[in-house]
Amino acid sequence: MARNEIWILGATGRVGRAVAARLVAAGTIPVLVGRDAGRLREAAAGLGLGADSKIVVASGADTMAAEISRQRPAVVVNTIGDYAESAAVLARACIPGGHYLDQANDPAAFHRLFALHDEAAAAGSTLVTGAGFGVAGTEAIVARMCENRPVPSHVRVDAIASVAVEEGVLGTALATSIVDGFAGGGRRYEGGRLVRTRLGGEVRH
Repeated sequence: MARNEIWILGATGRVGRAVAARLVAAGTIPVLVGRDAGRLREAAAGLGLGADSKIVVASGADTMAAEISRQRPAVVVNTIGDYAESAAVLARACIPGGHYLDQANDPAAFHRLFALHDEAAAAGSTLVTGAGFGVAGTEAIVARMCENRPVPSHVRVDAIASVAVEEGVLGTALATSIVDGFAGGGRRYEGGRLVRTRLGGEVRH
């Protein structure tokens, strides 16, 4: 296993570049992974990494998973989107011993990753999903506000994705997550269970 390597999948995208920049600022040199060698080198240069810094050219979740299985990075950060399809494939490639993180924000991706819990725990791997603001900005706020207080009878949180991003075509990962959100519809908890609800329903003024 390449014990010190942290791979950023989708490293040329907006989120991938931001994650890589935070790692570099913390003194870690990430391995940038994506489908275009030229754009990876450009991103590496923008981060102040040397021309000899490691990149991995791979297109799509299956090809990336094959490289993860072969090279065994210590940590994989998935920012390529389409998490319902990519998360479980990439996370399983990290097992045994490697660790996985993504920003999934949809129930299908969560359930598929949670299904790997026992296998990952037995193999010494940690799998983290929902690490983006879609979860942190909603459920984490509720948890904090309810801390050390009586259990509320009802809580409502409304959130919508921002598309106030850099100029140019909207990135595939963000666009896919928005479309998946529309297709999946709304969700709410009833009796402790997550159930479907009409997207945009229960409008309040």
